[in-house]
Amino acid sequence: MLLAIPAVYFLFVAGEFAAMTYMTLALTQRGASALAVGALASALWLGIFASSTQAHRAVERYGHARVFVAATVLALAALLTLPWHANGLGWMVAAGALGLGGGLVWVAGEAWLAEAAPKDRRGLYVGLFETSVGLGLMAGPAVVGLCLKLQWLPLWTSAGLMAVALAASLPLLKAPLPAPEDESPSARPGGAEARPWRAVALPLAAVAVASGLMESGVSSLLPSISMRLGFDMAAAALLGTVIGAGSALLQSPFGWFADRVGLGRAMALAWAIVLATLAWLLVGADSPQRLLWGVGFVLAGVGGAVYTLVVIELGHRLSGTGLVRAMGLLVTAYTIGTTTGPSLGGWLFDSAGLVGLSAALLAVGVVGAALTWRALGRRQADAAQG
Repeated sequence: MLLAIPAVYFLFVAGEFAAMTYMTLALTQRGASALAVGALASALWLGIFASSTQAHRAVERYGHARVFVAATVLALAALLTLPWHANGLGWMVAAGALGLGGGLVWVAGEAWLAEAAPKDRRGLYVGLFETSVGLGLMAGPAVVGLCLKLQWLPLWTSAGLMAVALAASLPLLKAPLPAPEDESPSARPGGAEARPWRAVALPLAAVAVASGLMESGVSSLLPSISMRLGFDMAAAALLGTVIGAGSALLQSPFGWFADRVGLGRAMALAWAIVLATLAWLLVGADSPQRLLWGVGFVLAGVGGAVYTLVVIELGHRLSGTGLVRAMGLLVTAYTIGTTTGPSLGGWLFDSAGLVGLSAALLAVGVVGAALTWRALGRRQADAAQG
């Protein structure tokens, strides 16, 4: 089960982002503004936001496995409608429905894995889950490029990937559930750490908002922006693959690093790399064509690692119902950032170009690093008092 959940989620994300990549690039090719493209990406994250706020109720009532499978069915149904309404408005509605399924799968799968993983290997398994996201983000645009080369239909191919994900998820219905925990403290034993789940999750949720705003402002828009800077659709899709590769290759190393040296040091390294990369983009924003490849790779990978490390922290400190509720809050907070990031980023690019977008992202990164410092400092203070 510990390996099956990431494997299914890889297929899910690959199908999801094959469709999203094709739709954003198709709209760009038709002459849509960066704001319109960003709004399409935001529709997906708005659906994720809506379902993540209620995911804990669904998991508590029906269990991790049933929610996981049912949400995959919903996502497949949304993808199957896409070829029948090839227009921006219809695609936005379908993207929202796709996000509804995605949010449920995300919360149910991530909480299930964080609960079931051994404590001394939690960073590794959570890192594998996030790696599956990165592999899916890498595979989705690659599928679009392959479809364009072979003259296949990208939207039908994305639905086929989701159908395989559904078939692979069905054995999870027979997987054992995590043992129930006491709901009162909603935390794992450990002195001052045995606190209500909201007290543990809220400071980390603030970090997730900043991470989502920063990461989606880059990963969702860079392929579209690259076309405005001279890339063709195939090159832009390849850039999307590079962005996914960063997320795929860097999540597990940061999870492993957190297991070995501690979460605080791993988080400090992640934010240092993110801020340096954003500063590099700002300095080179006047001639960014070559920078986009490295910036996309690093920000998708290390920016995503910030979220991975927050999930690991929740897994260390919470369990049972408290963990599911905290994970739902964390995904909701993250999607607040990812919902507003593409539209806001598109508006900034339309208004102030890459310089303005880069400066705004750097400011968000500074705020996110400060919020992280505060949240982890509060945890250390609580532990000392306990």
